[in-house]
Amino acid sequence: MAIPKYDEMYADFLRVLADNRIHSLSDIQDAIAKKRHLTEDELAERAPNKPGTVFSNRVAWTKAYLMKAELICSAKRGYCRITTDGQKLLSKRLKKIDNTVLSRYKGFTEYLNSEKVQDENVELRCESPQSDVQPLIDEAPDELITKAVDTLNKSLADELLQEIMEQTPAFFEWLVPYLLGKMGYGVSERDLSKISHQSRDGGIDGVIRQDKLGFSKIYIQAKRWDPQVVVGRPELQKFYGALPSGTAHGLFITTARFSDDAKKYAENRGNIVLVDGIRLVNLMIEHNVGVSVETQYVIKKIDSKYNLYERFKWFGPDRRQRHRQRHGCRAYARSRGRLGGRGCRLPHALRGEPRNAVRARYRLRRRNRRERRT
Repeated sequence: MAIPKYDEMYADFLRVLADNRIHSLSDIQDAIAKKRHLTEDELAERAPNKPGTVFSNRVAWTKAYLMKAELICSAKRGYCRITTDGQKLLSKRLKKIDNTVLSRYKGFTEYLNSEKVQDENVELRCESPQSDVQPLIDEAPDELITKAVDTLNKSLADELLQEIMEQTPAFFEWLVPYLLGKMGYGVSERDLSKISHQSRDGGIDGVIRQDKLGFSKIYIQAKRWDPQVVVGRPELQKFYGALPSGTAHGLFITTARFSDDAKKYAENRGNIVLVDGIRLVNLMIEHNVGVSVETQYVIKKIDSKYNLYERFKWFGPDRRQRHRQRHGCRAYARSRGRLGGRGCRLPHALRGEPRNAVRARYRLRRRNRRERRT
């Protein structure tokens, strides 16, 4: 069964909280996963370039939108419970609870109208709480961002491949080891100067090292062929025959495509790696070869391991309470937290003892402690 989208789990989320008790988000996730009969592989599926799993991320967005509609509320960090409006919605026993149902609630529509989000021809905006227009998204906002980035990268990859095809074959044979050097393989300037000359060495266009220390050679063949060309098994057999030994590592990189027979042949040999045009330009984008960063977006979230109270507990009204508990002083503002400072009311003020008597008692305590130490 496919992982449900966030708006498909509204009803499941509310039914888990129907007992009007406080539940943790992890318990709710487990209950929804059990109800949906999700497999371990589906629960472990991770989104690209994001921490956490796809399922947990979608459940988090489900919770966020239900809270915007005020159908649930947060009891404490990581815990939530259903509200009166949520109970009323469940009592209606609707066949489906989706974004159209949530658009009837003021808090949800106010949130949508404050966030203008568009996905192709679907506008995320509601005119009124009673609007019958489907307001939203089929996917979580961060998933939409990921898809948008993938679309931009795909367009960039097509342009980059076209740019490579406009260059000479000699340039391509130089580009390949340069990219491998950016990926961490051992490629020196001397190696690049050798490869820049068109080689006629029986199918081997260059040799690089597996690491920067020079261990283990990798023999490469770089061919700038038309992207519509399909490289078959005979070309790989020629390349394999040109390797100095049957166990030597080979890398066949081309702007064309590989046939299924060629991929199977390389897989059976075990020492040949194939990189076609699509994978090549994706590696170039990943390692910033031939491209530059135009804009960066940073998505932040609450750090569950960061305790705000512990970090800032020495500030605010609690400071006065600690001063009273520690010194018995009720004049924090005048004493500024210093024991015995100007205006500080020591414990004698609470018990009616003279100030000198209290100080004498403190001196006696200090002298007794010194005597015990000696």
